[in-house]
Amino acid sequence: MGRNIYLGLGLLWTVFILYACLIESSSVPKASFLDIPHKDKIAHFTFYCIFSILWFLRFSKRNVISSNKILAFRIFTIATLMGGTVELMQLFFTTSRGAEWGDFIVNCLGSFVGLLICLTTKRNKKI
Repeated sequence: MGRNIYLGLGLLWTVFILYACLIESSSVPKASFLDIPHKDKIAHFTFYCIFSILWFLRFSKRNVISSNKILAFRIFTIATLMGGTVELMQLFFTTSRGAEWGDFIVNCLGSFVGLLICLTTKRNKKI
């Protein structure tokens, strides 16, 4: 896919994360078949893993390993700042949500794993 596709997907995914994390919890539909333990943490991990992969694919350059590591560090930093900001916004600007350290940690872990996948794939397959 072209880099502009990843730009569009990255922007849409970022907006989706912000929307999903900041809407009132009462407006989130409840699905009984999704009654699995820690589904909130799984969602946070997935949100930030995909976020990091999309933005890495948008900005990565071919065959430049050291700059890809710097890019991964920058994306991880942005994901960490965004995750922390969202948690603070949940605490101060929503009535049915609260900030959780666990969500913040899982956000960071999701971003880290997504970037690790990108760096490993880039090194082994030259994506």
